[in-house]
Amino acid sequence: MNLKLKTDKNEYPVFSFSLSVFLHITIFIITAVLVNSSIDELKTGAYVQINTIESEPFEEMTMHREKSKSDAKEIMEKQDETNDKEINTEKEKTIEKEKSSEKVNEAVIGNEISFYNFSDSIADTANLVQIYKESTLNVSMKYPAGWTYIDQNVKNKLDGVTFWTNSTIYNPPPYVHIEVQDKDLFNPKRFQHIYKTRNYTVYYNDPEELAGQFNQIIYIRTNTNEDYSLKLIMKGEEAFKSFQPVFFGMVKSFKYGTGYF
Repeated sequence: MNLKLKTDKNEYPVFSFSLSVFLHITIFIITAVLVNSSIDELKTGAYVQINTIESEPFEEMTMHREKSKSDAKEIMEKQDETNDKEINTEKEKTIEKEKSSEKVNEAVIGNEISFYNFSDSIADTANLVQIYKESTLNVSMKYPAGWTYIDQNVKNKLDGVTFWTNSTIYNPPPYVHIEVQDKDLFNPKRFQHIYKTRNYTVYYNDPEELAGQFNQIIYIRTNTNEDYSLKLIMKGEEAFKSFQPVFFGMVKSFKYGTGYF
């Protein structure tokens, strides 16, 4: 069967109609393809956009969380450091207080040991080989080898005696002075320490210092008509400390009237 395209007027409408149908179908197919392609591109773009939108906040949240952790850790470390400093400061203050307390205790102990309290146990008599004797009040006392003395009488009665040494061990040398005291002028409130025996009472204070010179007075309260004081005067703290037991030994050897010290 052979088909022939004729162009006469009777066949033209059929041809035109077929061509029109073909073109519409073609346009429809192309349009559908284009529409599907656009939809796919839109889907693909939306998917990418959604991923981007979802990804960025997650990363920011992660970074923010990590930064928060880091900041919190740094704050805690600083707080720990501050606490450690406060603890160390308190420890240092406590240590300083303890040191200050120890220094005070050492000073007190120093007064009790280096600056000896007058007692039976603290007296150095090993070098007290010379004896001073006086007849008006029957006063006598031992004193160290190499020392000398000068006494003073008032109205033919003993008023005082001063002992010193020419030895080069101490420069300047120490002085020990005995003085007869008026009993009516005695004031026990002037003294901090009391040492009692059966025949007498000793009153004394801690050593006093003035311009590097130390002195200590031992006051002997007797049952006779006279009281006595023995005073040590010496330059330098260390020299005073070293000689103080000898001074106590001299005091221990002191005798008056018919009594014995």
